[in-house]
Amino acid sequence: MPEFSGVVEAARGGGHAVTVPDEIAVALGLKHMMRVKGMLAGAAYRSNVARMGGRLILGVHKATLQAAGKAPGDEVSVSIEVDTQPR
Repeated sequence: MPEFSGVVEAARGGGHAVTVPDEIAVALGLKHMMRVKGMLAGAAYRSNVARMGGRLILGVHKATLQAAGKAPGDEVSVSIEVDTQPR
């Protein structure tokens, strides 16, 4: 499962996001609104990636941030893979 570091950013509508590096997105074949899963600073997540402002971002739920003990502006380690399980 690929890993990268990123900064938690505040997103529109009160959400949060981390930018997915282009090389990770290409390696996994990630596209707009694909479902993904992994670990964010030690907390498990299931979410989506979206294309915004010319970059691919990982949506981060408030509960995931709380479980990881992180806040907007914090640098986090992220592992990511395509989520093929039904929701």
